[in-house]
Amino acid sequence: MTAALLDFDAHPAALTDLDRLPQDMREAAVHHLRRLVRCQQRGPVLGRRGLWDLTGCRRVYLDHDRRWRLVYQERPPLPVSESSGEIYLLAAGPRSGHQVYNTAARRLQLLTAGNPAA
Repeated sequence: MTAALLDFDAHPAALTDLDRLPQDMREAAVHHLRRLVRCQQRGPVLGRRGLWDLTGCRRVYLDHDRRWRLVYQERPPLPVSESSGEIYLLAAGPRSGHQVYNTAARRLQLLTAGNPAA
């Protein structure tokens, strides 16, 4: 088994997103998150999605139909970390109606405004 090369963190509400996924999608999300922190996978870079600018974020498809997704950021390492960076999960959920992108963008705006728990 390959060791993690990147740290993992998540917006507090993104962990709730994971819990609310259907079980097969939750298992797929955990699988993909492991691959991300082991640098075995990278999602495509996002830009504008719907009304939101998600520049600097990436996505991962959780199923073959591309209905379920993760939206995350690759961040530089924290000063106290020995890793080469961090995977920061912003949202997990359905693509339908840009739902996962809307959620990620709102959380990203709140983080930028200094309110990480909202």
